[in-house]
Amino acid sequence: MHTIRLRGAWANTTTESTVRHSRNFGWLATLDPGDQLWLICTQIPGPCQVILNEVVVVTVPEAGPFAHEITGDVHTRNMVTFVVASPEPLGEVTLEVRSPLE
Repeated sequence: MHTIRLRGAWANTTTESTVRHSRNFGWLATLDPGDQLWLICTQIPGPCQVILNEVVVVTVPEAGPFAHEITGDVHTRNMVTFVVASPEPLGEVTLEVRSPLE
């Protein structure tokens, strides 16, 4: 497994009921056959929509850790957004390349 941490450079926008945590990232790597790219967050503080490149990829119903496979959804330039119904901060966000051989 290969892990890429998405630290720093998060833009946070607060409304009455949500906080939008957004960050750009690039993806130039070519995955080996069978490998998958996962978006991981150690802790989402409340119900959340996860948006990748302006498309909702998943709705998370409650607080907790998060993992979602995004292999077919990434481009060279990307934006990920967590729209969370909580003012608490997000946990660490990473990209993980997972191999079926591991």
